[in-house]
Amino acid sequence: MSAETAAAPSIAAVSVPAAVSRPRRWLVVARHTALLLARDPGTMLAYTVMAMVLLTMLRPVYVRLGAAGGGAPIDRQAPGTAVMFTLLALDVAGQSLLSERTWHTWDRLRAGSVGRLTVLVGKAIPLTVLFAVQQVVLFVFADAAFGFDIAAGSWRLPLTVALWGLCVSGLGLAVGAWTRTQGQLSAAADVGALAVTCLSGSLVPLAILPHWVSQVAPWTPAYWALRGFQGAVEGGGSDFLEALGVLAGITVLALAAASLRPMPGRGRC
Repeated sequence: MSAETAAAPSIAAVSVPAAVSRPRRWLVVARHTALLLARDPGTMLAYTVMAMVLLTMLRPVYVRLGAAGGGAPIDRQAPGTAVMFTLLALDVAGQSLLSERTWHTWDRLRAGSVGRLTVLVGKAIPLTVLFAVQQVVLFVFADAAFGFDIAAGSWRLPLTVALWGLCVSGLGLAVGAWTRTQGQLSAAADVGALAVTCLSGSLVPLAILPHWVSQVAPWTPAYWALRGFQGAVEGGGSDFLEALGVLAGITVLALAAASLRPMPGRGRC
């Protein structure tokens, strides 16, 4: 993230009266976070363009590999690329939370009756929308350029897009909650995203990777996201539902990890 975003006004500057209901406090935080994200869209735009370039450049490779991973090549390549570049944007979510701590605004958040849960939920809402839009743009591009069948996904594809966006938001917030500096955040997010991408089969089909990778893959969230997307465009089934269930569980665990980060004082949720 740029220094401009890190130096942007904190959410603590937003007045949230104690009498305001919890959902309304969530919306106040969400609106402010959305404004901060909109001020510096460069990172997400760059990741989206990079994803389209990589999808285009690797297309001949996937065509030659054929259905090594099962199904049509584009049905694996498009979701895999989307999963990879959504993960690379983990630092966007983490920075949105780390900036509050960097500017020492947790006490002001508490004074404004904005508690830990309110901050997490409020930030997760616009982040999920942002990551969902990124995926939609890439899938539309893949459909128009390479024949990725969005229509085949029916209601399943939008559901998977939304859940994966929420999952990445939760993971990013957890990383942002437990790192102390921008350097730590960048290292954890970038190295973690690249490792998970490689180990999950998102970039290269598991069928052509060393056998041990296929044993590790199910321990990564990207593996389940990829299974969810493939299940969505291939008609659903038990594998699709299992993937969504695992992603939902990972999301809950990630948000719980973020909420357990000690904060100064104790605010309301």
